[in-house]
Amino acid sequence: MKQKKRFLAGALGCMLLCSSPFGYLASAAVQQQSIGTQDAQAEQAVLPQDLAPDYNDPDYVKMLMQQEDGSEETQAPFSLRSIEATTTKSPFTGLVYTHGAQFSDGKIVNGIDVSKWQASIDWKKVKAAGVEFVFIRCGYTALSKDFAMYEDEYFRKNIQGAHDAGIPVGVYFFSNSITTSEAKKEAQKTLDLIQNYKSMITLPVVYDFEAFSNAYRAYGLSKDQVTKNMIAYATIIQDAGYTPMYYGSPNFLDSSFDVAKLTNYDCWLANYTTKTAYKGDYAYWQYSSTGSVNGISGNVDCNFYYTGGNGELTPPEELDPEDFAEGLGPVTGLKMADNDLDSITIQWNPLEAADGYKVYRSKSYGGTYKQLKTINWKEVTAYTDESVIKSEGRQYFYKVVPFLLDEDGNLKYGEESGILTANTLRQHAFRLKTTANIHLRRQAGTEYESLIVVPSGTGLPFFKYTLATDDKKWYKVTYSKSGKTYTGYLSGSYVTIYTYGNTTKQVNVRTGAGLTYKAVRKIPKGVKVTMVGSSVTVAGTKWSYVKYALNGKNYSGYIPTKYIKQI
Repeated sequence: MKQKKRFLAGALGCMLLCSSPFGYLASAAVQQQSIGTQDAQAEQAVLPQDLAPDYNDPDYVKMLMQQEDGSEETQAPFSLRSIEATTTKSPFTGLVYTHGAQFSDGKIVNGIDVSKWQASIDWKKVKAAGVEFVFIRCGYTALSKDFAMYEDEYFRKNIQGAHDAGIPVGVYFFSNSITTSEAKKEAQKTLDLIQNYKSMITLPVVYDFEAFSNAYRAYGLSKDQVTKNMIAYATIIQDAGYTPMYYGSPNFLDSSFDVAKLTNYDCWLANYTTKTAYKGDYAYWQYSSTGSVNGISGNVDCNFYYTGGNGELTPPEELDPEDFAEGLGPVTGLKMADNDLDSITIQWNPLEAADGYKVYRSKSYGGTYKQLKTINWKEVTAYTDESVIKSEGRQYFYKVVPFLLDEDGNLKYGEESGILTANTLRQHAFRLKTTANIHLRRQAGTEYESLIVVPSGTGLPFFKYTLATDDKKWYKVTYSKSGKTYTGYLSGSYVTIYTYGNTTKQVNVRTGAGLTYKAVRKIPKGVKVTMVGSSVTVAGTKWSYVKYALNGKNYSGYIPTKYIKQI
């Protein structure tokens, strides 16, 4: 899913995540900006041209190389047909940009990225100029031979200013790591720098590895090592609760990353052109380093963000015949490869003729399928859905549709796959009891065929549950009668759910959920209890209604859920 594209010139066929600092070389009028201080005195704003050169800062060296490279490539809009690519005019460059047709069903958001080399920024003006998101450099590893990391001296001022102006924020760290050990140190340095700003960071934390000349200490690092470093960095960032992302130009992504091993992370594409020919997977596109934004002196990097995930799977009969690629698909081997309580991984076999795939999901077998992901790489044949609700045995339904981009950049759909039924991990033994005579239906929904009526009061284990289009829960069970076995779904409106557990300590049994209710007896540690219904949260503590037998007598009441180990 990639075609090589000339990226600026020569050595600049590389990753360009860091903000363009070379605007300080351009002529700029001196501005005065009021900066609040503790003693409420105003001081003069710092302009990019006021900053001292720093040949140890990778952004500064990159700036000089960009300046030598010259102007950016521009192309005229082209004729489109079928599923047409979208064109938009950038408010920061004044040029018209053609977006990949694969993003036609999502929203395009305008943003920038900055570092100390933009110097003082008036964030209110930046917001008013139409900036809808920003990536801010928090730190970098120096170009020196010895490994040394530094904070971007404008980071704290920038992130606070952007947040106060109401601009969504992500951050990046300019890496020069050579080993995985160094990459881990960079990740920890990133976390140290952003620890006081976690609530402000709603966009990814980016691994910016750029080593496109021998001025960079990591120049010439192997693809395998760069990929290992990225994963080492990303793992630590992800474990801390942030979303990691990597960055690169088409040439650099091809030569320095094993992208097939990075499918769990989004990519930020750097390609300075008005129409990228890159067919790889990316969620952000850095399209220019010479943008002009009110509130920033000199040049600034400009970016698009493709929200994706908003489009619905259009029924084939509603598409124009010209929208289809004859003989493309369906994919084969579609299956659930892994699952957890809060994630499902699906995979399929690669389709040689495809340029990529669109992944869709529904909450019910016959419900509406919403797009989850556009994968712009035919070799990437797996997707981990981390947007599922944390639960045990919850079912979801998936379809995969291959696509290709023709010579004009138009998207052509292949044949959609069949429905894959997948579920979150199931760890415990759950049971239900019907509260009425209820139809056991072939799928989750009253519109599906009734297989048999299950009598009221019937107790059954259930395997999984799903949601119908009206957001009602349905439970998959197997029911036997007169020597015949039926597997189908029961409506959650007519069942009571319960499971089993053992008490982990001696605990008071109360007449209601909460410490204000009377304690009527104690349950010893290790007693088996039946948990009936959903837990109730009172003052931050979850309580479960339980039934249990002790010394030949049956009891019931409420105890804190944290003292029950499910079995």
